Amino acid sequence: MNIRIGYFLLAGFFAATHALFAQEDSSRASAAIDEYVLRVTVNNGEHALKGEAIVHLHLLRDSVQNIRFSMDPRMTINTIRDAADEKIKVAADTAEQEKNIKEFTIPLNDSLKQGDSIAVKISYEEAFDTLSSLPSFIGERELLLASTDSTRWWPVLSASTDPIHDQSAPVVLEATLPSEFTVLSNIEADSSHRAESATTWTFTQRRAVPLASCFLLCASMDLEEKVFEGADTTVRVSLYYNPNRFAPDLAAAVALQLDDAYSFYKAFTHRHQEFTNVRMAVVGAESDQADWLVTQGTIIARNSYAYTVNDTTVLLSSERSRWVHDVARMFGIAVNDSTHWFDAGWFRYLAVKYFLHKTQNDPEAQREIRLGVLSKTLDFYPTQSLRQEHPVAKNERALYNGKGAYIFLMLEYVIGENAMNDVVRALYKDFAESPVTAGAFQQICEDAYGSPLGWFFSEWVNQTGFPELILSTKVTLTNRGNYSVRATVSQRGDLFITPVDIVLSNDVRSVTKRVFVERQEQEFEFILPFLPTRNEIDPDYSLLRWVPRLRLLAHARSSISFRVIDHDLANSEREATTFLQLDPNNLTGWGNIALFSLGKSAVIKGDLQKAEEYFRRASVLDASEPAQLYSVLSLVRLGNVLEMEGKRDEAVALYRLSVTLAKRRPALYSIALTDALKYLSEKFVSSEDFWYKEY
Repeated sequence: MNIRIGYFLLAGFFAATHALFAQEDSSRASAAIDEYVLRVTVNNGEHALKGEAIVHLHLLRDSVQNIRFSMDPRMTINTIRDAADEKIKVAADTAEQEKNIKEFTIPLNDSLKQGDSIAVKISYEEAFDTLSSLPSFIGERELLLASTDSTRWWPVLSASTDPIHDQSAPVVLEATLPSEFTVLSNIEADSSHRAESATTWTFTQRRAVPLASCFLLCASMDLEEKVFEGADTTVRVSLYYNPNRFAPDLAAAVALQLDDAYSFYKAFTHRHQEFTNVRMAVVGAESDQADWLVTQGTIIARNSYAYTVNDTTVLLSSERSRWVHDVARMFGIAVNDSTHWFDAGWFRYLAVKYFLHKTQNDPEAQREIRLGVLSKTLDFYPTQSLRQEHPVAKNERALYNGKGAYIFLMLEYVIGENAMNDVVRALYKDFAESPVTAGAFQQICEDAYGSPLGWFFSEWVNQTGFPELILSTKVTLTNRGNYSVRATVSQRGDLFITPVDIVLSNDVRSVTKRVFVERQEQEFEFILPFLPTRNEIDPDYSLLRWVPRLRLLAHARSSISFRVIDHDLANSEREATTFLQLDPNNLTGWGNIALFSLGKSAVIKGDLQKAEEYFRRASVLDASEPAQLYSVLSLVRLGNVLEMEGKRDEAVALYRLSVTLAKRRPALYSIALTDALKYLSEKFVSSEDFWYKEY
């Protein structure tokens, strides 16, 4: 059955999901699911959802005392019944509610034995409004029900602490929606039945998959389809979008890039994918609280003002082409705790490789791509190794995404492209399903390289910090008319053992010498037939290292980190002030990041006059990437401060100016544009939490 796409998401965040455990013994699974049936009815006019989950399971042990499930605390649990349709009294764990999860314990009869079957029926309901900040909503013309760590709109059964296993029993979804909506799921519908103004769609997962991957179901009245079938004729790529919110010309280009990226990843990884369709639906409103969702060849993206005009910068930037990153997630490697950094780093590596491939004949563009990854990674605060298992939010985004990706880029530099291709083949051959360990990955790399790499993994994976390499040269004329170049490489901070390229050139010729640095200061001599006038170390950014100008940017970003992560205003202000002292004339064009951060701190401290001053200065300061967003965003925040002082009319004028400026480059200023339009239609309400946020 061919079903047109719409937008209504059922992407449950069931953790391991195939087994329950008794409260008194979580070390051993106590029950297994035989069947999970989810029935939901949506009333888009009332923004209401009614659900009923029926779970059949059998006990794996004698005398199981209870089972547990969790829901979002907003949900109203109507009844919980057993197989005889009798009500079951449950206990809610109030401690879990502090984690935005309401945990319920269902008591069982002590006489139940191993192999006995039981059934539980959970009825619940809730209304979801259309606020763009919510990860789930039900609107007049489109629907989104997303399940995340903080939002669980269907029952999540507590999982075994054993390693994750697949759900082997059938999982059925029956979704009743207004008939005006068109529907898509990541699997084909078994049937559809229309009764009056509603249609019920039935979907069944018959193969063994985790419940988290079972269903991706969408419904909308407004989406159009853009299809691209390229050289890889085994896959059909489709983009579903609202032409009133996504420029049709840009949609065509995005569909082409989706296909191109998928084909590149397939060729690079040598992995055969089961997907015959790759689909991306763009819905809802932009929100920094709602992430994109990827499952079984389907991507659910959030609308952005960046897509309202055909601005091709969203296609050329590895940071803005989110779909390129999310297509990479379809080519994941199974990981465990020791290789946690694979999870984000590998996807980012594949995406960076894609853009490097597209710019292979443009060395300057390739350097900018690598420098972009460096700038997203290098941060003074906080610093930790990849091996640490519980990174804070800033490290999750910067260190794991950036440094993880750079580990693979540097491996390719160290062992060579051909050897790295062998590593990639081995990974997908042996670890596409079973988790790769840190030791196994190192062994694969050493087998491909032919030499031990313990020094590499010891430093780059286990060690904190980053090196800074300083090159100094002295040139003398030899008796034979050549030139002797004495090159000294010095390292600041911790010592890193690494190969590095030294490039010696003039306007006519260029020579690259690869040396192996293993001391704090090391001298090398080269004999050249020409006089070098320009000498550079690692000009292509092959190594994850400090670049002097990025140290300045790191001060500004550290100011944000201290405020957002630790609510540490003293260190936040210190880092911002340090940046302004080091670059008093704003030669970098990044000064407005520091001023913006100081403005937010001033609001938190109750000094609105000082906050006004900082935001005004930031809004008029010349800015270069990646600081340009803060110019317009500072105007919006200045308007927010004026509203706090009772000056709504002045604030509205600033919001209108922000909209005018942001619409010139919506791909660059989409965050500011979203906020400015929001506060034009509704008054700003201040909260301390708001000012502690990043933007």
